[in-house]
Amino acid sequence: MRTEIQPQVNTYYESRKASHTLVSDESGQPLAPDDTHVSYFRGPRFHDISMEFVQAAGGFDVVALTSETARGLALFTDRTLAERWHAHHQEHAVLGLLWAKENLRRLRGC
Repeated sequence: MRTEIQPQVNTYYESRKASHTLVSDESGQPLAPDDTHVSYFRGPRFHDISMEFVQAAGGFDVVALTSETARGLALFTDRTLAERWHAHHQEHAVLGLLWAKENLRRLRGC
């Protein structure tokens, strides 16, 4: 499901870069483009957003994904459902920028 919304994440990062606001939303420190993570740390977790969508759609039996694409990344087989997922993610995701180490520390619960 992440593969489907990756363009939204990329657009968020590029908009921050274009507006010269590549700073950590946690520490306020300037970020290096090659050490930056787009994170869900300020709002619902990706897992929560995706599970809410799956439940509303009728469960995992309804949300069928391709087995694997050439790059090994699964996509929705139902493109109408994929568009609904894109809209759901856009509505609920609260993205922010972090240093990679800040994000990984947060994910480990340290």
